[in-house]
Amino acid sequence: MILTVETALRGVADILRTRIAPAIDDKFAGETARLAELLLTLNAGWVNDAVAIRVAEHIRVRAMFADAQALIGDAGLALRIAEAARSRDPGLKISELDAESSRLRTLLAELHAHVDEIDSDAGRDFGKRIWRALADFETARAPH
Repeated sequence: MILTVETALRGVADILRTRIAPAIDDKFAGETARLAELLLTLNAGWVNDAVAIRVAEHIRVRAMFADAQALIGDAGLALRIAEAARSRDPGLKISELDAESSRLRTLLAELHAHVDEIDSDAGRDFGKRIWRALADFETARAPH
């Protein structure tokens, strides 16, 4: 078996839950050990999913950018959206992906404000599409 961050965190969490917490007589210390076990378990899942979640988000945002180009009347915004639609992730480190998420989400918020000003079914539908994507992103990132 190859030791990964996920398996290490889950292993420590299991030891806290099954051996350490039950052996602690002090109620506060026992509850603290159980809380530590929960945090380790949540982080193990986060570590395992972190890259996949961010890459999937970026693919979806870039696809929305590609689809939005016909709706954008502002030439400067249209150029930035087109460039972002063609962009690629800078790497697979969480710090790199989080920086890219921030860049893409900032531009997505600007696009959202722009399409909210469009008085048409296409503009309203695209605004709803953005809201759905944002809700899906938060659901995917929620602890499970």
